Amino acid sequence: MKQILSLFVMLIALAAAAQSSSHKYITVVAEPDHSDWTYKVGQQATITAYAIKENARMKGVEISYSIGPDKLDATKTGTVKTDKNGVATFKVPGMKVPGFTSVRVKVKYEGNEYTSMTNLAYDPYSIQPTTTMPDDFNEFWDKSMEKAAQVPMDVIIKHNDKESNAKVDVYYVRIQSYRKGNYVYGVLSVPKTSGRKPAILRLPGAAVRTFHGPNELANEGFVVLEIGVHGIPVDQDEEMYRQLETGALAGYTSQGIDNRDTYYYKRSILGCVRAIDYLCSRDDVDAKRIATYGGSQGGMLSIMTAALDKRVKCLFAYFPAYCELGGYYYGRAGGWPHMFRNPNEPNLQARLEVSRYYDTVNFARRLKAPGFYAWGFNDPACCPTSTFSAYNVITAPKQLHVGRDTGHWLYSWQIDLAHKFLKEQLNVK
Repeated sequence: MKQILSLFVMLIALAAAAQSSSHKYITVVAEPDHSDWTYKVGQQATITAYAIKENARMKGVEISYSIGPDKLDATKTGTVKTDKNGVATFKVPGMKVPGFTSVRVKVKYEGNEYTSMTNLAYDPYSIQPTTTMPDDFNEFWDKSMEKAAQVPMDVIIKHNDKESNAKVDVYYVRIQSYRKGNYVYGVLSVPKTSGRKPAILRLPGAAVRTFHGPNELANEGFVVLEIGVHGIPVDQDEEMYRQLETGALAGYTSQGIDNRDTYYYKRSILGCVRAIDYLCSRDDVDAKRIATYGGSQGGMLSIMTAALDKRVKCLFAYFPAYCELGGYYYGRAGGWPHMFRNPNEPNLQARLEVSRYYDTVNFARRLKAPGFYAWGFNDPACCPTSTFSAYNVITAPKQLHVGRDTGHWLYSWQIDLAHKFLKEQLNVK
């Protein structure tokens, strides 16, 4: 018992040490004069800059700043020194068109640098995408789905005794998809309650990894199928995934991009639709109450699946990737994975054309299902210029909940509201 207690105390100490070491010694802040960080096009902003050390503002410290369009090079730089109250100010010119301006501040202290970023929004709900929908966009995807639907599912399902509990059964599943011999793998969490239940297709962010159950949403009454997108089992040792991530699947986001039929994500997207097929085939799932759910790459796939499959009744997508893939080509920010930044890229025009069939913006244009969306202004991966480009073309019922200072993460209140939305849309008490 003493050994267990000692181990417990040690784990607490290690966790506390990790938490304290992750806290910045100095926090540097760029505070806009608009509390919502939002301005009209052409409106000048005033930034109050300061640095905090041990909960006190630092007096007489030099703060460097840079200003420029979201994800692009700075167009203005300078320095200011904090006054006797520990603050300094500088001006940010207004943008000429709707978009985001990044304000970065930096303090050097005792050989270390401390930085932060504040993204100012200029009429963000007026941002329009640069990408356009190909004339045969719908035909391409409808025919692709029609062909994939002819492939038998050939499901293999295996109960996982170790991960199951008194309330939820956990299974690992393999579903044939897209073409013979190609599979979707995932982990299925099924509440141990009677009757047909609502279902959620949980879609993953960008990574090559394992998946485990039970999914927490199963405790709230949902059947949850969480799938991978790489066509590989999701219950293997971590070492296998690390080898794939640095080997065969390194840079998978650009594999096959010279042709719309060979691009990596075609199989992944059709695999998501096949996962909906599987959920609808289950006796314990109410096929009229299905949602998609995911962030980043998963947010992209959540939008894409809901746009392609009318059986999806609602969706939750947070900081979706793949919005405005050609943005950099047109001189503005593009979304993750930030393609086409090199104007000398081989076969650039053909690749840009292929990207139009995979841009989240063009799927967003097709959406009919109600959606809950969430992100922040400071996301460096799925930058706000790109995510607003997609959100603004959605004509389906929608709601967006912004945590302005969030990066590539959400606050718990955003997630709580999203879960409430899903329950209301899918009639879960």
